[in-house]
Amino acid sequence: MEIKQLKYFVVAADVGSFSEAAKVLYTTQSSVSKVISALEKELGYNLFQRESKGIALTYEGVKFHNKASVLVSDFEALETTSVENNNIVKISINHSSWLANCFSDFYELNKDDDVCYNIHTDTTHNIINRMRIMEDEVGFVYVFPDTRLQFEYEIKKYQLKFERLKSVDGMIYFQPDDVQENADYSSKIIHDLKYIQSEQDDYIRQESFQTEDGEPVNIKNDIAVITNSDYVMHALLKNNSLANLSADSFNSYDLGIRPGIRLKNTRGSIDFGIITNEKGRQSNQARAFVDYIKNQLL
Repeated sequence: MEIKQLKYFVVAADVGSFSEAAKVLYTTQSSVSKVISALEKELGYNLFQRESKGIALTYEGVKFHNKASVLVSDFEALETTSVENNNIVKISINHSSWLANCFSDFYELNKDDDVCYNIHTDTTHNIINRMRIMEDEVGFVYVFPDTRLQFEYEIKKYQLKFERLKSVDGMIYFQPDDVQENADYSSKIIHDLKYIQSEQDDYIRQESFQTEDGEPVNIKNDIAVITNSDYVMHALLKNNSLANLSADSFNSYDLGIRPGIRLKNTRGSIDFGIITNEKGRQSNQARAFVDYIKNQLL
């Protein structure tokens, strides 16, 4: 059995036609038909019912497709890995304009390096999984007191390492944290706000935040926009009357200038740090970016 046979079969099953599969595979209909017929002969049963209107998977074909599609997908991923530039540096981060700006500054300092950076933004849970399979060299994450036990369990389970770099409180942002404008926000307005939050946002599930004067904060019923785009997040915070619940900024601000209202978490602080996998490769550039972030936090 060859991967070519599996790929021809999966494509034909997905599009429901040998002729359409031939177009996708850049081959002929007769070639697709011959390859799949040879596969069926090898298996000893029919994968498709040939009908005048087209093809349909048999019962055995459905079961075989479930397994074959996974194998084809995994093989394509291996092919992609094998042709990747060895100079690719893979880093994963939580959604954060501060981290994005840090990377922008870091890249400008190192733009003459012969590397390609792959910066992936995701949730803390998904970054753990990416580090587990060594998809990335290092992951930058926020760890919440409400989920710390689960986080520590997964770190131990997958034999990863977490290094805490700093602890912070929460913040309700009324503008992007890189916008330097005078602002005097009152905690009395928090119940009249609409929010924009990231997809699968850990902050949405937090119920332990309160203002510094003890006013409880729960945004679940006040979310107006959910997005996976940092561009959308930045634009709506800047141009529309929306707020965002996130971690307090690491930026330094002049007296009287802050992007929002600082919050306390009654269960403890939010830990910011890095996840590494000692079994994985870590390039000089990834280590350099870690050092750059550490220096920015001093």
